[in-house]
Amino acid sequence: MRLPTDSDLVQWQLDLESVLTHLADTDLRQATARISDPAVHDAAAVYITRPSKRLLGMAFLHAAHTLGVTVHDGDLVAVAAALEVRHGGILLHDDIVDGDTQRGGQPTAHHALAGPFGSEAASAALFAGDVLAGIAPLPILRSALPSGLRARLTEIVQRTTAEVASGQTEQLHLDAVQDPQAVTQDTILRVHSGQFAPYLLCSLHLAAALVEHDNTVLERITEAGLTLCQAFQVQNDLAGFRELARVLGSEEPIDSVLTLANTSDLARRRRTVLVRAALDHLPSADRDRLLAYLNGADDDLTAITRLIHDSRAEDICAGLVIDLQIQARERITTDPHLPAPVRTALSATFGYMTALYDPASPTSRLYLQARPELQSAA
Repeated sequence: MRLPTDSDLVQWQLDLESVLTHLADTDLRQATARISDPAVHDAAAVYITRPSKRLLGMAFLHAAHTLGVTVHDGDLVAVAAALEVRHGGILLHDDIVDGDTQRGGQPTAHHALAGPFGSEAASAALFAGDVLAGIAPLPILRSALPSGLRARLTEIVQRTTAEVASGQTEQLHLDAVQDPQAVTQDTILRVHSGQFAPYLLCSLHLAAALVEHDNTVLERITEAGLTLCQAFQVQNDLAGFRELARVLGSEEPIDSVLTLANTSDLARRRRTVLVRAALDHLPSADRDRLLAYLNGADDDLTAITRLIHDSRAEDICAGLVIDLQIQARERITTDPHLPAPVRTALSATFGYMTALYDPASPTSRLYLQARPELQSAA
């Protein structure tokens, strides 16, 4: 096994950005050609060309490399591009559901389309997300990979798309629970297993499929990596809360603050592990106020944020992230049904993903070398 070098990672990022830009200018433009207003193309294109670390595509490329896949780099990048386009479509739909107005400093699709489409902007954006999901498999289908392998990879990608949609629906069902105290940490982690987890596991499944591992091995990869995916989800929720607390403590107008903080699940009153931990450790009066907020009877987000911070729920979640990571490492290293090369590759790729998920790590900042226009903002 040879680990990717920094120059490998930067080159993959450059190649991936090039393919995604080309897709936006060709397949996406062709798919939206019948739409009278070009704003739809532009709004959708943002979701595959905006600055991003390309977590899913890069995880696939890293895993394929460490598994020793002997496939032309152009075909590997094509598979990675398919993952990123599919992810863009789902993110677009997420923004409609969450009512977000910005993503990565740019208007969300339904917000960008408010001018030309008025009250139908969300509906137009919904179909734009469908367009992205529809063209996502094209890079795989057009690759030079053997036809049977192209079919298997496309099936894995499309099945994952359905799994993520189901997982997002389950999250909405969880958020509708009238008694948040009845929602356990295990339930929340189970729901997390259907959100980010299928994305990352799909990247690993595709890499394993390229070296002709059967579905049994893919299932073992899921078993080994699930808790780490849950850890990433909890870590992401925790980062969203901290960003929310930061912007709420600024001197900006409240509307601007909420726009900046639109990645926070707390602002959406979601039942998260962070909220569960706070409910478990707050005194009764504060717990009642948090419950009132979660059920829509309290709108003081600043006070609720301070209340959760004082509960020490952040520390509890940080500890949970570590515990889940340890569980994942143990599963990977001790599963006798995982081939040794797969165990080694999983450990290496998960280590890379953990570093990539940390914005302060050197690995996380490598992508700036592929996006020179971001250097001033780094």
